[in-house]
Amino acid sequence: MFINTFQYEPEHVKCKNCAAFVKGKGCTERVCPWLAERIKAGTAGYREAVMDSFPRNPHMDARLHTAVRRFTGSLFLTSVHRQRMERLKTWLGYRRRRDTPAFYAVMYLLTANEELYDRTYNCFRKHGLEFDYAVLRDMSPHNYTLFSAARDIYTHTSGVMVSDLADAEVVDTLAFSLIVNAMLVARYGCSVLKISNREGRK
Repeated sequence: MFINTFQYEPEHVKCKNCAAFVKGKGCTERVCPWLAERIKAGTAGYREAVMDSFPRNPHMDARLHTAVRRFTGSLFLTSVHRQRMERLKTWLGYRRRRDTPAFYAVMYLLTANEELYDRTYNCFRKHGLEFDYAVLRDMSPHNYTLFSAARDIYTHTSGVMVSDLADAEVVDTLAFSLIVNAMLVARYGCSVLKISNREGRK
């Protein structure tokens, strides 16, 4: 059995070495065709990851720009948020079939605050996730939005549609930013959690 241990490094994804890069013009593509690889190499910034990963419309664009402005150098809400997620990862151990990007996206969302984590930690099982174990009684609207988004990301259902994300009355600003980040994790894996710059390196 061959195990691929290749790791993308910044020199592997320099824009000037890309076929879409034209001297004097720069990149000729509307969206970077190698964004996933650049995220893994640590050269993509938060703005590019967000703006190139979601469908564009005026309402959604306004909210995405707000999420970018709110970025403080980490996709985690606080250092405690990061610690909760890391502790949970350690406690669960590693299982190849279970530990998909969507699984980690859910973990990111459900560890966002202490109350939500306390109500949902029983959902994390050896084989995957069981959302029926969550304690939903008297859950705040904010936490219920995060829980619903987590469930939808994991089960690929449409309870939180892009149109809902664009509506500030349905999804508050903080929840929107966290859900956007979780969707990035689901798409690109945990390497996206290492993004620390608003703007990337070319």
